[in-house]
Amino acid sequence: MIRNIKTVLFDVYGTLATWYPDRYVLHANAAGQFGIEVTKEGIDAGYAVAEAYMTRQNSESPIRLMTNEERSRFFARFEQMILEGCGIEVDIDLADRIWREVAKQEYEMVLFDDVLENLNALRERGFIVGVVSNVPSGGDELADQLGLSGSIDFAVTSSEVGVEKPDRRIFDEALCRADETPADAAVMVGDQIDSDVKGAVGAGIQPVLLDRNDNHTDFVDHPRIKHLDQLHSLLSDNGD
Repeated sequence: MIRNIKTVLFDVYGTLATWYPDRYVLHANAAGQFGIEVTKEGIDAGYAVAEAYMTRQNSESPIRLMTNEERSRFFARFEQMILEGCGIEVDIDLADRIWREVAKQEYEMVLFDDVLENLNALRERGFIVGVVSNVPSGGDELADQLGLSGSIDFAVTSSEVGVEKPDRRIFDEALCRADETPADAAVMVGDQIDSDVKGAVGAGIQPVLLDRNDNHTDFVDHPRIKHLDQLHSLLSDNGD
């Protein structure tokens, strides 16, 4: 059990929210236009690798600062990695064309079914609840878009702070907004090892890996959960 915690921080994509339609549907539709068949298991596996690649890129040269040409090259390689999860290899030009078809589709970010109930329960237990996300929008806008405003105390985004996770400065800003919570009195829950887990460790925060798709079944360095419901048993009540 993790004791003496004041604040619980959450990543957004893959942790609190996902794409609708499902990312498998989006990529199946796009790849199918080029005669390529994909599987949900393969897309999920490919995303695990591609998102780690995105984290590394953001730590070196943020995607939000790229030129249009640089961003196109990045997402073409991103799509290649996703398809490699299905055992499919395509050249960079075809990957670029497939990604463009993905991006043309209508989709939105929606909360997982277990989110609001668990965020509200954490606040009822006395925890400060915040969001830390690498997105191009502001925190208030993000919270409003996802319907989180009534269930969290604040949201901090890379657009506001000017740095992306795993840079510790975005975590420091979150701690500041959380009533100056000391780092060792905070927990960070996220699905990415590099940006969420290692980023939290670098800021002195206790990480919890949320592994909804069992991408990291061998992870033992820190607590690992599959559903947000499991988080409650890890956290002692304030004052315990």
